[in-house]
Amino acid sequence: MISIIISSYLPKFFSALEKNIEETIGSSYELIKIDNPGLMGICKAYNQGAEKAKYENLLFIHEDILFHTQGWGEKLNKHLSKENTGIIGIAGSSYVPSAPSSWTVSEKYNFVHILQGDKSNTDSFLIHSTKRNREEVFAVDGVFMAIKKENYAQFKFNETILKGFHGYDLDFSLRVSKKLQNYVIDDILIEHFSKGNRDKLWLDNTILVRENNHLTFQKKSDSETEKKSFLGFLYNYFTYYPINTKNIVFTLKFYPKKLTFNDHLIITKKYFKYIRYHKSINRKINTNTEN
Repeated sequence: MISIIISSYLPKFFSALEKNIEETIGSSYELIKIDNPGLMGICKAYNQGAEKAKYENLLFIHEDILFHTQGWGEKLNKHLSKENTGIIGIAGSSYVPSAPSSWTVSEKYNFVHILQGDKSNTDSFLIHSTKRNREEVFAVDGVFMAIKKENYAQFKFNETILKGFHGYDLDFSLRVSKKLQNYVIDDILIEHFSKGNRDKLWLDNTILVRENNHLTFQKKSDSETEKKSFLGFLYNYFTYYPINTKNIVFTLKFYPKKLTFNDHLIITKKYFKYIRYHKSINRKINTNTEN
């Protein structure tokens, strides 16, 4: 039995999903809709929904999706019943870099099973990178996150530090992964009609998540992945924040500890480039802020 929790602000998508769930789930469920037209963060909405849940298994999903798998409810219940299972998702990653990053770290570590589309509802395409039915991951994408209610109660969504609609899934799944094993599965297929939005709010919350979860997750460091993730962080950070001594020192908080000499050199050169062209980059940031 599943309690399905949705933070809703798009009636058209919710109505279609409500009908779709009824036609495909194949097991007992309740649908908990938290009306949320931007008045509260998704962490607060999800925690409110979980408090109302009466069933043992919780499923947090976006409303702009549709299920393509018949009888998916029983499949999900079976996955959650296995020992030491944390979160069950349909997209996630088995690597957590030192720098603030989304779960989409690298194709090498990403596991996904989803039909990806957009809000125009056209040309969805299958992304399938799982090799097994259950892939072990740390981070799980928030489009579909299932967990036993008793396990959710140990962690809950972090509404204290995370406001808005970004970072909630990364923070929640990383905290759960410290005690339980999260998985991406390949026997439940959904279609998602959104590609997300990585704006300044996304960056700020992603930084907060990494500061709140600063431990090393994987046993072995991957220098190439660490380098790419850190350079990506620098690019995102200096898109919204000016290049100055204070901000450069702040970014160094997330500098990867284990890199090859060549990767250290590449990052150092990038810093020198930012410093050399800081005036023009800062003017661009100011122009974008004014607009």
